[in-house]
Amino acid sequence: MSRLLEIQHASKAFHSPEGGTITALNDVSLSLSSAEFLTLLGPSGCGKTTLLRAISGFEPLDKGQIFIDGQQVTDWPAHRRPVNTVFQRYALFPHLTVGGNVAYALEISGKAKAEIRARVGDMLGLVGLSGLEGRSIAQLSGGQQQRVALARALVARPKLLLLDEPLSALDKNLRRQMQLELKRLQAELKIGFIFVTHDQDEALTMSDRIAVLAQGRIQQLGTPETLYRQPVNRFTAEFLGESNLLTVKMGAGAALLADGQRLPATGSGQGTLMIRPEMLGTAHVENGLRFTGTLKERIYTGTSNLLLVETAGFGTLQALLRADAPVGEPGSQVTLYAGVDDLHIIPEVAP
Repeated sequence: MSRLLEIQHASKAFHSPEGGTITALNDVSLSLSSAEFLTLLGPSGCGKTTLLRAISGFEPLDKGQIFIDGQQVTDWPAHRRPVNTVFQRYALFPHLTVGGNVAYALEISGKAKAEIRARVGDMLGLVGLSGLEGRSIAQLSGGQQQRVALARALVARPKLLLLDEPLSALDKNLRRQMQLELKRLQAELKIGFIFVTHDQDEALTMSDRIAVLAQGRIQQLGTPETLYRQPVNRFTAEFLGESNLLTVKMGAGAALLADGQRLPATGSGQGTLMIRPEMLGTAHVENGLRFTGTLKERIYTGTSNLLLVETAGFGTLQALLRADAPVGEPGSQVTLYAGVDDLHIIPEVAP
């Protein structure tokens, strides 16, 4: 699959109000294939929006290069780049109708009226707003406004669509619906999407690949499953999903836990054993790990029971069990088991 976007060694720093320097991007490199959905995931201030603005041409880089479809666009202004952006606040024109908002980019580029009418109709049909061309923006729901913003960004047929937390203002149910709609649109249009979010569930649901950022650097880049099951550092393990993280000592082909339990491992020195809550259960497992403690709390989530178990050597462990699994009352003793194949060792203590 051909590369649609390539970023090489991008760096960007800002002056802080206190007189210092804030590094927003620190030697960031990544590529995007055509028709790929890539999510930039990380906490506030990690650099994801700065990177998005650099791709779109709204933020010049201090160092580095950006290529889109084989052309270097590092110094190109935003209006020359084959890129459109959907913002968190949709920035729709309140004085224009739905059709007028979607048609705006085509009108200023001088397209014929018949072509504009046809393309606007096609795009509104694609986002499920057929027949609303004449409606005022003020008459639309939040979800409908989001669809208008998408249609406006896509009608010009960009090679790359950037989405800066466009779903954050929607309620939970509508947000879930729009996640699926965005994924459907991206697959149907076969263009590259770069999506910015701090919501880990959103990233796991929608992405072909995820880039986890912190302090202006990419901590890990890969498929959702790889990042969830095999994080390369503690930051990714903690930020993407819930984790039980236990310090281990590695050597002689094994990892040694604080209570003397061992499991096969390569490497030496200290490391971190990651156990996802759903990998712990109450059924006995041969050749695995076991942890006994006191049940502090049981939280019913509808489909599952989240157990908080206080252990002597490892603090509080989280275990996620099916809702119909037998569970004792708080204060009772609980033994949790984990199979070796469900464990992951990170060969470090800090990111």
